Amino acid sequence: MKVILTGGSGLIGETLSHLLEDNGHVVLHLRRWYSNKQSVKKDLTSKKNIFWSNPEILEGADAVIHLAGANVAKPWTESYKREILRSRTEGTSALIDACMACNQPPKQIISASGIGYYPESLSIELNEDHTMGDAFLAQVCVAWENSLQRPFPLPFQVSIVRTGLVLSNKSKIVQAAQSQFLLSGMVGSVGSHENQWSWIHIHDLCNLYIALAEQKLLSGIYNGVSPNPCTQGEFGKAYEMHAILQLPWYLSGLKLQWWVAKGLNRLIRTLNIQQRPIVPAWVMRLAWGERAAIALTNQKVSTNKTLDQGFCYQYPTIEKALQHLQAHPKV
Repeated sequence: MKVILTGGSGLIGETLSHLLEDNGHVVLHLRRWYSNKQSVKKDLTSKKNIFWSNPEILEGADAVIHLAGANVAKPWTESYKREILRSRTEGTSALIDACMACNQPPKQIISASGIGYYPESLSIELNEDHTMGDAFLAQVCVAWENSLQRPFPLPFQVSIVRTGLVLSNKSKIVQAAQSQFLLSGMVGSVGSHENQWSWIHIHDLCNLYIALAEQKLLSGIYNGVSPNPCTQGEFGKAYEMHAILQLPWYLSGLKLQWWVAKGLNRLIRTLNIQQRPIVPAWVMRLAWGERAAIALTNQKVSTNKTLDQGFCYQYPTIEKALQHLQAHPKV
């Protein structure tokens, strides 16, 4: 198959490119103009141009996987919140327009979205038909998904993957756990140990995109999460059992600190100390403002739709996911 990626240099896109190529597919990357000066169609409201510099590669594509969008982990100033929204809505609309302009349009578009679409802190399991939340990320996800639509039938299928917390040795979640472990030999929580995390191993997420591209799953909306959400407390203790040392060369001196942390953790487990530190929610909100919603996430998201169609997760539990990351530090 010929598969086109946007956002191919990001955390998910880079891994997905390799896995697609390993499966024998031809992977090409749709690029933005490097600056507004190079584009005939300028986006004067953004430093980054969301219009595509090589749309000709879309011709006859079997699938387009759309991952591009501004990083939500950066501080949410009012101007950057507009950038988060604009990069997704205008970029997606520009992608649809480019596909529509093809003589032979792509067969399908598979777009990322997020489980931020759903309300927070509900005790019920959230499936793809659940109503949207009212927070900023929910508004972004809804606008993002709406940008895929037109008031007339499109000549290609459209699917959406609402992604949860992605686990990789390069992801902020795992790196934050590593920092905590280095400092104290344990991993605490933010807000509450009981907050539900709907997470997914990066390989399972990429395989979900590949299953959609290969039409092993019907087109539609899917939750890109593991079938076994965990609490923050469960994540922390699983990480302690499978702690990962992934340090750049200039921090190699921390290896001694790592072994001290490992020894401290063994002592904690020998003494059966169950308590772990908690950063209060109000501290996170004071430090991060509205962006604290990312760290304080509390959602239990369903995977019944993917499981009912026979999709197989390689790393369905948090223990298996972290064990694999421990054994494969480059993942």
